[in-house]
This record gives sequence, C-alpha cells and structure tokens, in this order.
Amino acid sequence: MRIRLPKTGAAVALLALAGCGTPAVESAQWRTGTGVARWRVEVADASLRVDPQIVAVGPKDVWAFGGRGPDDKVWRPTARHWNGHDWTKVALPGGRIGAVKAAGASAASDVWAVALGGSDSTVLHWNGERWTIDRRLPGFTVTAMDVFSPQDVRVYGTGSRAAGAAWTRSADGWSETGLPFRIARTSARSARDIWALTFENKLYHQDGAGWRPVPLDDVLPSEKRTGHQDTRYRLGTITATAAGVWITAEGAGGVPAGETDGTRTEPLGPNDLRLSSLLLHGDTDGRRWTSESLMEKTGRLSPFGAPIIDADGGVWLIGSTDVNAYESALAHRTAKGTWTSTKIRASGFSYFEARAIARIPGTPRFLAAGMTDEKGALLSTP
Repeated sequence: MRIRLPKTGAAVALLALAGCGTPAVESAQWRTGTGVARWRVEVADASLRVDPQIVAVGPKDVWAFGGRGPDDKVWRPTARHWNGHDWTKVALPGGRIGAVKAAGASAASDVWAVALGGSDSTVLHWNGERWTIDRRLPGFTVTAMDVFSPQDVRVYGTGSRAAGAAWTRSADGWSETGLPFRIARTSARSARDIWALTFENKLYHQDGAGWRPVPLDDVLPSEKRTGHQDTRYRLGTITATAAGVWITAEGAGGVPAGETDGTRTEPLGPNDLRLSSLLLHGDTDGRRWTSESLMEKTGRLSPFGAPIIDADGGVWLIGSTDVNAYESALAHRTAKGTWTSTKIRASGFSYFEARAIARIPGTPRFLAAGMTDEKGALLSTP
C-alpha cells in the first residue's frame, strides 16, 4: 500500500497495491530533521528513473541496470559497468523493449539480469566477457531473483495463469515450478536459506525442505478507533544476514470505514489518516521479532531499497524528508540504536528519489539510483 498526500491535506490519493492509482501530488515537508550531504552524479540517464537495479560485485566491479524512462514509457533495457575508474555503457543482446527488473551475481564472471518486455521475460548472463541470452520466459512476469552459482539461479514471478511461479536453472537446464503465492522480494543467505515477501503480504522461509510461512502478526502494532479503518501494514523490503532478518513495513490507518476506495473528496482532518514506518528485526530462525517505529527518526521509509547491514550490526535505510518519500535521505542506525539521517542531494537535482541503493564492497561508498521529474541518474557518495 502506498499513500500519497498533498501539501495542504485537502485531498488524499490511495494507490492500489498492484501499481494502479492516481497521479503523483506535491510533496510536503516532514517533521524529522536531517542534514544534507552532496552526492556525485556518476551517470545521468532517464533509463535509470523507474526500475534501476544495482549489483555490486566488488570494489572495482559494479553493474547498474535500467530501462524504463519518463512517464513509464517503454525503453530498451540498459547496462553500465564500473571498473574502478570509469562507467561504461554495455550493450545487452536481443533488441528487446522494456527494463531490467531483477539482477544478481555470484562472481565477476557470473552476473545475471532478467529483462521484462510486455508479458515476456528474458534471462541474460554475463560470463566475464560478454552478455548472452540464456533463456526466454514467455508469459512470465519477473519480480525477483537469487543467484548462487552458474548452475543455480532462481527467477521468481507470475506465470501465464496469474499464479506464482519460479524458474530454476540447474546443471540439467531450466525448469518451472508453481508456487502457492506470488513472490515480490527475496533475500537469501544460501540456496537452502531463502526469505521471501509475497504480494499477499506474507513472509515465507525456504529451508531446503520447502516454503513455510513465518507469522508476523504479533510484532506488528494493532490500532483501531471506533468507526474508522484499522491500521494495516504492508511489508516492504527484506534483508537476511547471519545476524538475523530485517524487514521494512508501512502502516496506514484512520481513514473512516467505507471510505478507503480513493473516492472521498471531503478534506481530511489531522486525525483522519495515520502513517507509520516500521523496522522489524527477527533472529536467525525468524522465531523472535522486535519492531521499531521510525517515522520520527527517518521520515517515511522508501518502499524500494532493502536494508543494508554493517558488520557491527548497524543498519542503513532509505528514509525521506517529505511525507510522500520523494525527497530521499540516507538513514543510519548504529548497533546501539542511535539514528542519523542525511538528505540525498546532487548538483542539477532539486530533489532526488532513490529507487535503488547499494554499498560498494570493501569501501564506505554508497550508490543510489533514481529520479527527479524527467531525469534519472546514478549517484555516489564521495
């Protein structure tokens, strides 16, 4: 669920879960205080606006993928590579239309990307020298992928019957398996330890024996007011490491019951709508969970960038300085629980909405890809 608010509060746009909704509205200043840090523009290209993917293999080996440009027009999938000195545009094979919707790597010579054009997906592979088409997936809409080795690649999405499915590459080739849910995002610690968020707003864990549901009802706060809609939470992004599992979530509540279809035109009062952003943390097995409310610490969280976890237990997130989460900020929580937030700004951009974020391995540098108005760019910290 994504809710966007106008500057005056005179109307509210409720966006559908499946990507339909009303046009964007003006952003409003949020309450949280942030500093401002200037980022450097590494690549300026509209193809990085909407669906960027960043795969950081090493300190001198990073891939940035894109495709869809202004106003959701269909563009050709794009790829750029960082060799430690320069960003180079690398041609992708096939002459398709669309965008790279998922990407991953197990090594510098084993990078994968899945391009979605129309209702078909195309799996691409980089062997260290060139890109090739490894498999076409007709009627399959890709949403996520995991890469464990050249002989173990998982591509998740929706099949031709609008049901959940997974394509798996093994030594015997590609095979398709149906799933009882539709996977939206994954984070894997190994091929036998995969965590997934679904479009049905559930958490599942694959432990090698099969997928099992992981209940989160007890950790999500409950709130209800007489005559008003209950607060509902939408799971956003996920990261699993040896130290546990982190999940971002957004809650919305307070809209009068029966008026949640986006047709209400009357002004909303200050208590009619309540937004909240949460960070959930589970132990290694996902059996014990804690929840931390972040709205006053990070601003509204982005639904795109998954948490980045430091070796010492620190957490990095994409926060914001406005209620629509258009004006992104890099938020950090230390292992002791202290939060700081720094607005992402770059020369030539009045604001910047980060749609993907990554840290370059072995360095303190961050990369952020995203947009402002008709522009798209890949930014880096100095």
